[in-house]
Parts: sequence; structure tokens; C-alpha cells
Amino acid sequence: MPYIALPGAPASSESRLSVLGFGCAALLGRASRSESLKALATAYDSGITFYDNARSYGYGASEGLLGRFLEGRRDKVILCTKFGIFPVARNWKQMVKPVARAAIRLVPSLRQAAQRQAAGQFNANQFSVTTLQTSFETSLRQLRTDYVDILLLHEPAASVLQQQDLLEALSRLVEQGKVRAAGLSASLDVTAEVFRQLPAPLSIAQFPLNLSSMAFTQQTSIIGSQVNPPFLVANHPFGGPDGVASTRERIAKLAANKKLSAGLRDKLASDDPQLLPELVLNTILNGTCISAVIPAMINPTHIKANIQAIESCRFTSTELAEIRAAL
Repeated sequence: MPYIALPGAPASSESRLSVLGFGCAALLGRASRSESLKALATAYDSGITFYDNARSYGYGASEGLLGRFLEGRRDKVILCTKFGIFPVARNWKQMVKPVARAAIRLVPSLRQAAQRQAAGQFNANQFSVTTLQTSFETSLRQLRTDYVDILLLHEPAASVLQQQDLLEALSRLVEQGKVRAAGLSASLDVTAEVFRQLPAPLSIAQFPLNLSSMAFTQQTSIIGSQVNPPFLVANHPFGGPDGVASTRERIAKLAANKKLSAGLRDKLASDDPQLLPELVLNTILNGTCISAVIPAMINPTHIKANIQAIESCRFTSTELAEIRAAL
């Protein structure tokens, strides 16, 4: 597994950031407690050190599960969490989650209805100094730590970048050592605005990137070549739970694209199941100035496949650049 240093981390830090991160969105949400713990154990034992969480994940319970799992291991990992989206009060809906998960497994078409219903269980766009303080204090308690490596604004509007009191409060957390690096997790348009402004103390940008939005890597390459560029992290590389099918369709179209070299088309026409993670993850990471990628992995088989894809890729850097250009 390739590792890199997190900007702002003390030189004495034992932890290194794995370029493949573990997205915690599914913990105690889409996955049960036993499934969540099995996924965390697989990731940790396989060398993943970067864990991306949020106050809203798992209806507010994901951080607590991760904190318990990482007891005795805190100094070996990079912890990221977010604020700005909060779960509503826990209620009877929490009790029926296992039933809902089972129903979705039996009838996958129910997933979209479940996602629409779940969206109403969160309060978004909660960005004030007070909510930052209360959310961060809760995150520290749940994660069982006195600092986080990364703290991100969670899906802010571009206007939030003008809230000087909020940015100053974030700066104080960094100065106090409670946060090693601050940034935001946002849509591509808001991320592009951050690239234009780069307001202090935001030094990390996390954003969704998959084969359908690969043109955005042109911007990441430009910003990455500047002096003191932000640390760039891509998430949702497979397009979310329902995006794998459309990703496979795009790969099939690439394999039929006569503008690509014959050797590359032969590689793209393979029926090897490793083709998809190798293509997606390495097209994002190779030659784009993006330092890490975070899939929401919960199936141990998928976790191991993604690790293998990064450690052993059939595509050369030239071929990956050719693929990005075609996309």
C-alpha cells in the first residue's frame, strides 16, 4: 500500500496516510454493526490508515463505533471527520434499520426510496461558530481522542467561504493542535471556488470524482502545480452504491473507442473483475495531483480488491492519461 505524509503532521508522527482511504459513511447506516466491524478490521489489517468519518454518518453513531475500534491504535491512523450536517434525534427509526437493510438486499429497487427517506433525517448547512464547537467536541468524545488529523466543512455552500468568524475559529483549532489540517468536503463547483480563493485555513479539498467527472482533473493538475497547493482527496470514485453499472458502461464504450491505441483497447475489453477498480482508482490517482481516494467500502472482498488495484495496475501512466483524455 503506498503511503504519504499528511501536511501539517508533526515530523515525529508514527502515522502515515494510505492513498486508499476507508470511507465510513456506511458504518451503522447501510451496514449492520457486525458488518461494520468486519469491514474496519479488514481495512486496518490490510494496511489502510486513513479513516474518513462525519458527525452525520451512521445517523450519528459511526464516529462512536470507529472510536471504539481504534482504541490502542490511534497513533497509527489518520482520522478525518466533518461538521455541518447533523442527524436528527435518534428515534424509533433506528430500530427498524436492520429490517430496512434486509428488505433492500432482497429488493434492490427499494434503495432509491430508502435514500429519499433517509435524506429527511439530517439537518444540513449548519455552519456557525457555535455548531462548529459543539459538533467538534462531540466528535472528539465519540472518536475517543483529543485531536483529529483533518476536520472538514461538510457540503458547504460557496457563501460559507465568506464567514470569517467561522474560518477564524477553525484557525484557532489548528493553532491549538486540536486539528492538524482543516478543509472542506464539497461539490465540484464549490471546490472550484476554493481553488480560486484558497481562504485560510482551508488546506484540504475533498470532492466527488468518478469516470463521469474526470474532466475536473484538469483543474486539480493546475492547482496541484502551484506553490503550497491544497491537499486533494477524491471520494465516491465508483459513483456511489448505484454507480457501478454506469461505470461499467463507460469502460465498455472506452474499449470500443477506435481513437484509443489497440493495446489499450485490448486491456479495456478484459472480463477480469479487477479491471474496474484498477481503471477507476488509478485514473484518479495517477498524474492528477490528487493524493488520496476514498471509496465507501464495506464488503471485505471489495476492500481487498481495491487495495490490490492500487498495488498492482495493468495500465501505464501514459495509458491512464489517454483514458482521461478520452473521458
